[in-house]
Amino acid sequence: MQKKSLELLVQVQKIIRSYDFALTLRQIYYQLVAKQIIPNQQRFYKKLSRLCVIGRDEGILPEDAFADRLRQVDRLASYHDLADYMATVGVAYRKNKWENQNSYIEIWTEKDALRDVLSEITYAYDVNLMVVRGQVSRTAIFESYERFAENLERGKNCHLYYAGDFDPSGLSIFNSLKERIRQYGTDGERITFERIALTPEQIDAYNLPSDPGKQSDPNYKRFVSEYGDSVVELDSLPPEALRDIVRNCIEKHIDQVLLSQVREIEQEEQTILQTLTQAWQGVN
Repeated sequence: MQKKSLELLVQVQKIIRSYDFALTLRQIYYQLVAKQIIPNQQRFYKKLSRLCVIGRDEGILPEDAFADRLRQVDRLASYHDLADYMATVGVAYRKNKWENQNSYIEIWTEKDALRDVLSEITYAYDVNLMVVRGQVSRTAIFESYERFAENLERGKNCHLYYAGDFDPSGLSIFNSLKERIRQYGTDGERITFERIALTPEQIDAYNLPSDPGKQSDPNYKRFVSEYGDSVVELDSLPPEALRDIVRNCIEKHIDQVLLSQVREIEQEEQTILQTLTQAWQGVN
């Protein structure tokens, strides 16, 4: 292996070791570009892809440090026997953490590759995560309106936070979903929409790599007239930075006193469920 390739693998190792979760190849690539270790060019992305395969073949890079979030096994849960199922039920019960809060929140993103990055935060805070993967279907828009309308009827303040690419399509998707949700009724006007990433300020703060925009995009001219001919992918934002942004959006709506009350009830109910589970297992 050539010296330059070995040096690049060392840089990949450093990036991998700085995170406590697996990264996609594109996330590693953008970290290298941001550190000005490699240029932001497609041929270097392909070279990195080949090199990371070799690095894993040679045992230099760990297999479990890489994530492919587009190709995952999908299967219904199954159990060895009823005892196994009951043991799972005993630890799986969770109470709705927003039941007595004053707000209802959803996090939306266009990037399926970032699902696992964001779900670690949304799972922890019991918040809905929607991965839209481009323009949102009519069905998804309607179902979203119904969720927000239900929570508005319960007197909650509703917030939809969106994270997407800084490009013509990314901005268009966000503006479109706002308009389409609002078209279903007056409740749509009472939802607070906020695009939390990517923003020009974040691009400057993290020195994120950019590319020329696609002139074939129908929103290209409008985007260029306002922002110039530079687009940036959400994947280039360091994962921990994106998580912090989402975490901050959620935490500012949490009443910690009310949350503590729900957690106390949850603990009591989990204890009851575990007692019942143990009793059932004792009988069987």
